[in-house]
Amino acid sequence: MKVAFFIGRLSRGGMETLVLDTFRKRDVAPFDCILVYRNDGELTEDYRATGVPMYRIKPTANFFRYVLDLSRLLKREKVDILHTQTVVNGLIGVVCKLFSGVRLVSSFHGFLSKFKYKVYTHVIMWNADASVFVSDYEREWYLNHILFAPKKRSHVVYNGIDFTKFDKHDSVPEFLDNAGSSMPGSLKLSMVGNFVSGRSQLFLCHALKALRDRGDCPFVFFFIGKQSEKEPERYDDCYRFCKDNRLLDTSVFFLGGRGDIPSVLPHLDGFVYCTECDSFGIAVVEAMAAGIPVIVNDWEVMKEISDNGEFASLYKTLDVEDCVDKIVELGEHLDERKKKAETVAGIVRNRFSIENHIRILDAVYESAMSRS
Repeated sequence: MKVAFFIGRLSRGGMETLVLDTFRKRDVAPFDCILVYRNDGELTEDYRATGVPMYRIKPTANFFRYVLDLSRLLKREKVDILHTQTVVNGLIGVVCKLFSGVRLVSSFHGFLSKFKYKVYTHVIMWNADASVFVSDYEREWYLNHILFAPKKRSHVVYNGIDFTKFDKHDSVPEFLDNAGSSMPGSLKLSMVGNFVSGRSQLFLCHALKALRDRGDCPFVFFFIGKQSEKEPERYDDCYRFCKDNRLLDTSVFFLGGRGDIPSVLPHLDGFVYCTECDSFGIAVVEAMAAGIPVIVNDWEVMKEISDNGEFASLYKTLDVEDCVDKIVELGEHLDERKKKAETVAGIVRNRFSIENHIRILDAVYESAMSRS
């Protein structure tokens, strides 16, 4: 069985990293795979290093010409399944299925706000041989919002992570080493994630101000993530708030995007996260798997991936004081929380490993191929 993974831009994002990790573990996958993409990005060289065949079909204003080029490629490469990762690519896949005869598997990595995307998704789910969702919560949301969605063809496949990258014992990153030297005794905390819709770094800025004002829990906090070109105001609002409240470069630091997260996480005292509408939470899973205490709001999917708070400390969504209380509690019981986090890490790695992801994904492919 041969699968073509279809991606737009090879940027550094959760979905792109998931496919990349799948390629890196292709030796354990019972299927062959190729990559079809439109634009290069930060991860292009990483993809090339996997050895998986890559085919770039450049974007064009002529939709049907693009579909025809893609269909020809799939036929030439004798692809059995086209696996799309976005709504736009899923729609292309529906049309391509008519021309090439491939089976279509479409993954959904978020929620829909615009009416046109709900219409597109209706078309995709009815025509796809299998639809893949990253959590039970996300699957139920789609089944409730897409009319007559085919439930039997809707599958949950948790995002998988290649945890071997966390087993490298790299030296302490310079910014954390400096923080430990200049602010001894302070909790070293971080949130990882680009400044985009779905996350709320601004909420955490308000919580950090309240924590600073309490004065009983010294801390340094590092926001790791890029400013979005489409939503630059999300970063600007956070930066401005921290500057206006004298948090910037004293307690709170904006580090931008980094490619060394596996080296950063093990040296933190805690990971704090706030979501507005995540459908999974790769950054949260990675933090739990790194063996550090995690604090996250009680969004439904966060309860799901944390085993209802067994793997992480949950604070009430949009409740600044509860978030602050959870951070203070972490500081007061740091050694105890770290020991528990180390125990939790093994369970999390088993549940959300890339190997487990590939195994379940293969079962989905088999179900798609068996459709009459």
